[in-house]
Amino acid sequence: MITYTLDNAEDIAREAPETFYIPPRAEREKVESKKLVKLIFRIETETEAFVERMWVIVKEKTKDGRYTGILDNDPYCTEEIKSGLEILFGPEHIIAID
Repeated sequence: MITYTLDNAEDIAREAPETFYIPPRAEREKVESKKLVKLIFRIETETEAFVERMWVIVKEKTKDGRYTGILDNDPYCTEEIKSGLEILFGPEHIIAID
């Protein structure tokens, strides 16, 4: 079985502020639908773990400040997670905005 979680970009940026840049929180809270955002996926199989940075198309912002989006690319490590998968995430997960 394949599972995934999203890494918290704010935690990573706090740990490595000189080498890990993310957009300011205000920008990450105002992302509009149809924009591309990059998230860090931690993908686990029964025997291995992988980390991949992948693009997600923002579908909508929910009333509680979260987002729903659609995965825009396929990970290299598995064929079980594919482009088109709906992803739930928050501003704390965004590492880049295109």
